[in-house]
Amino acid sequence: MLSWIKNYWAELLVFGAIFAVLLIDCAPTMTWINTDSDGIHYTYAAKYLLPAHKTSAPLFLLLGHAFLWLPFGTEFWRFAMLSVLASTASAVFIYLIIKEKVGKEGRIYGLIGALVFGGSTLVISQSTIVEAYALMTMAGVGAYYFAIKRQWKRCALMLGTGFATHFMISLTAIVLLLTFKELRPHLEKQRLRNWTPLAIILSFFLFYLYIPITASRTPLDMWGNTTFSDFVNDNANTGLMLLGGLSIWDLPKRIFDTLGILGVSLGLAAIPIVLACWKRNWIKEPLVWLMLLPITIYATNLAPQTYVYMMPTIGFGAIAAGIGLAKMRPYWKWAVLGCAVGLLAFNANYLDIGRTLDPELSTSKYYYEELDKVPDGQILVAQQGWEWAAIPMYNKENNRNILPVCTGTLPSKTYQQSLKDMEIKFEIPEVVRYEFSSDIAASILELNNNVWLTTPSKPRTYGAEIVPAKGNEELLGSTSHAILSTQEWKWRPSNPYDIITGAIEVEEWVEIVVSNYSCLMFVMLGVIGAVPAWIGYMVIVEKKKWSLRKNKEVKANVANPN
Repeated sequence: MLSWIKNYWAELLVFGAIFAVLLIDCAPTMTWINTDSDGIHYTYAAKYLLPAHKTSAPLFLLLGHAFLWLPFGTEFWRFAMLSVLASTASAVFIYLIIKEKVGKEGRIYGLIGALVFGGSTLVISQSTIVEAYALMTMAGVGAYYFAIKRQWKRCALMLGTGFATHFMISLTAIVLLLTFKELRPHLEKQRLRNWTPLAIILSFFLFYLYIPITASRTPLDMWGNTTFSDFVNDNANTGLMLLGGLSIWDLPKRIFDTLGILGVSLGLAAIPIVLACWKRNWIKEPLVWLMLLPITIYATNLAPQTYVYMMPTIGFGAIAAGIGLAKMRPYWKWAVLGCAVGLLAFNANYLDIGRTLDPELSTSKYYYEELDKVPDGQILVAQQGWEWAAIPMYNKENNRNILPVCTGTLPSKTYQQSLKDMEIKFEIPEVVRYEFSSDIAASILELNNNVWLTTPSKPRTYGAEIVPAKGNEELLGSTSHAILSTQEWKWRPSNPYDIITGAIEVEEWVEIVVSNYSCLMFVMLGVIGAVPAWIGYMVIVEKKKWSLRKNKEVKANVANPN
């Protein structure tokens, strides 16, 4: 035992430090900090085995249900421990990958890569709360490790784990399936060969039976994903939003914000990352695409809070950093190591939830104090989705009957019917669009007695208070998102730490321009224009001629001099 500790003391020190920082910073109780808008309802869904929003992350909920059985800490802290352990495991995978890639001298570079990942601002923020991205990142990095080790079944198991957790793993899966042909089935002698890895991956989609199995226990169709058609429509609409929906006018600022987030998350490691990817045929290097695709999704979609999708980028970037450092002069490894340790120490203090970050625990105050104000059978109009999503758990845990109304969902006909089932009165405009939500909400305040309203108190920490709606009608629409809605949009970058902690989302929200001139439209126009341009170049410049008939091979007969 002592000899083992002597041989691996550096690994124990590095992984122990990463685990200790994540454990110390882990949210002591429920929070919405670090854009953890899903934390409370994930805990609710995991505890009572109910569907959550969108795809429900079924494996994440089932694992969370197991973690909730831990005999210590609050329920929220127990669930968040899943993220702590997942990111610690990711750091181990990163270390092993770099050792495999670099060779004999890979140990020091592997440890540096692990520290780059473990000290990252983005990684720590998402590894100390109840969110699925740490587990999804572990699945992606683990799949890459087993792929380079040629262990295809284990690679498929990791990809399947990712698919049963979050569909953003599809970016990693696409790259690996295109890079490693052993993961793909193929026909050989009219028989399908090598189908096992793909079958393993597809088998994990059976976890999504969790939704119809548990849907009947969901109160009042809370998420609208209890039927197959609703599930498909909701996720298809979300996918469209995430695929290039950002207006071209907002793209410069989003690029600045993306660079800022990557900068405070990678530090000096960005230099060896560029060196590792800077090669003649870089387009064939899977690490490049494993890093680049999540960045592209975030930089071009409508939702600024989806910076969390770049967590796999940090993982694969840490791998590239270790590989790149092996090609640089020796002093660079100490510079990058010093920066990684510095980020780990700084972020350990800055992102300590409940001490330096949100010391008043605003979310807990809303849950344990503000919701107590509303009597049973009365209506609470929640102006933020996360405030609304906390109410079903509060009702269940405290045997209460607050009638929740989510203003952002009011244009939905399905949701309107659920409100009618609760006998809530409201008027619907002849034409219903998202921007008419406030009109429907105003009619609820007018036509119903005993209505309550949420209003932001400390926006940067998601703080909210509950007030009677009568006499406070002017507070309708005073969401934290609306604070800067009248200010002119600028290209100036935002503070990356404010983006990561969620302060930008709730207080310094910069109004997004919804336009037909989106990033996706310009990409489509570029493709449409590039195809005829390429054909013209081949015909006019290269003098290329095409024929519908297959060219016959002409074999030259070489005379035998003998």
